[in-house]
Amino acid sequence: MTAMEKCMSDPVEPVQGLNSPLVFTTVCGFSLYWACLFTMLMRNSFMDGGIEVLWYHFFLRIAFLVGCVAMCAAMAFATDFLSTQRGVRMQRGGVFMFSFVAITSSLIYHSTGMPMPLAFDCVAWGLAGVGLTCLFMPWVELMGSITRREMVLALAGSIALGACLYLMMNMLPFPFNIALLCIGPLCSLAIVVMLEHSDEVVPAPFIPRERSRENIKLTLPFRAMTIAYGVVLGLGIGLTTQIQGDAALYSGIAGATVFGVVAAVACLRFMPERVQQNGAFQILFPVLIIALLPMSFLQGAPATVCNMLVFACFAIFEIAGIYLMLFLSERHKASRLQLACSLQACLFAGVLIGHLIGVVATSSGVMDYPMLSAAALALVVVLAIMVTLFGVGPVDRSGALAKRKDIEPNVEHGRWRARCEAVAREHGLSARETEVFMLLAKGRGIEHIQGKLCISGHTVKSHVYNIYRKMDINSREELLDAVELYEIAAARPLPTEDTSHRD
Repeated sequence: MTAMEKCMSDPVEPVQGLNSPLVFTTVCGFSLYWACLFTMLMRNSFMDGGIEVLWYHFFLRIAFLVGCVAMCAAMAFATDFLSTQRGVRMQRGGVFMFSFVAITSSLIYHSTGMPMPLAFDCVAWGLAGVGLTCLFMPWVELMGSITRREMVLALAGSIALGACLYLMMNMLPFPFNIALLCIGPLCSLAIVVMLEHSDEVVPAPFIPRERSRENIKLTLPFRAMTIAYGVVLGLGIGLTTQIQGDAALYSGIAGATVFGVVAAVACLRFMPERVQQNGAFQILFPVLIIALLPMSFLQGAPATVCNMLVFACFAIFEIAGIYLMLFLSERHKASRLQLACSLQACLFAGVLIGHLIGVVATSSGVMDYPMLSAAALALVVVLAIMVTLFGVGPVDRSGALAKRKDIEPNVEHGRWRARCEAVAREHGLSARETEVFMLLAKGRGIEHIQGKLCISGHTVKSHVYNIYRKMDINSREELLDAVELYEIAAARPLPTEDTSHRD
């Protein structure tokens, strides 16, 4: 194990080139989803018009979040069906439903000059939440088919550009803002379909839901912690309803979101291992405390500035969370859609609970906005103590580990070698690349491989680069994960030596 760890820290690591056109196209397409999500979630969407009643905004957001939570949970439960042609058609129909609901509700309001009944608007916003969530699925599937570096850049760039488009939607006059909101999801869907049929994107293998749950499950503490974070973020988002909607507010929300994107990219750049080990919770603690502490006793512009940091935390959590789910799905051979939608369902459920708490507390007069901020701050402190003392791991692999304990050591070693050979064949490695691959899988360093195979160090690095390119990986840790988690079909027994010629 020592030699393996030393090999992992070897500074000589070939890095794949960046596919800039693919990243740019992904950023443009995925940003339309985020722009619509921010517009629906952060005030002044297509059905609030000139309505300035605060409780009305709360109820519409709650209806939208109910639709998002219901659809995310359905996606996480029915991943196998959604991967079929019929399931794909249904999710695309959901995107069209979002645009239809948006344009229909807007035309009705502007033609009659009066708001529709609350029940009608709540149903419309709930359907909008279902339809917009249908756009999330194909982008998650696409993210799992590109390299990690491209995935990080695409995630960060799409959220940052989505924040700018959100600002544009709220600043444009009618009917241009409504047109952008209605056409945006359809354009986003068209782009992702185009990328799915492109030769530059290689679809990842389909993993059934049952096998995915056998390989990995999100732990209950992790889900509870995500919901608790969502409650804090929901309270922060809900608190902006007390602020008059103007250019300064929209610019502040967009700027804070971009700031959160930059912070998330810095975390993934300088401490990726911490994010991969669910360190995003601990990273957000100081930011949330700085944001919520002044809000409990400040009013006016200072409280608004602090509130903007909550939106930055929302961007950080989305980038780190989606990255973590895609990383875990690749490492443990699990369904990307199941993990990502499970995370989104927990997050949106927490945001929904936060809005419900805000509605009940403010409408009943039990708590005002400063008291809500203080309650959110207390929740963050409790979460920080729990994570520090007990830790919250996202992965539950008790079933897989129990199966591994039943395997005899010699049989396990044979199956490990068979897995190495199968991985090499699957990715089309040449004979010499397979030899280098086997030594890398044993934890050997560049110098050892050079002496073992009697080739130069430059040749070894060239073979390693080709191996990484063919396997679509960027590090030796990913190489070891690919070998460790590769499953031999039906776990066939090892061949035995034929000794009949000795008789």
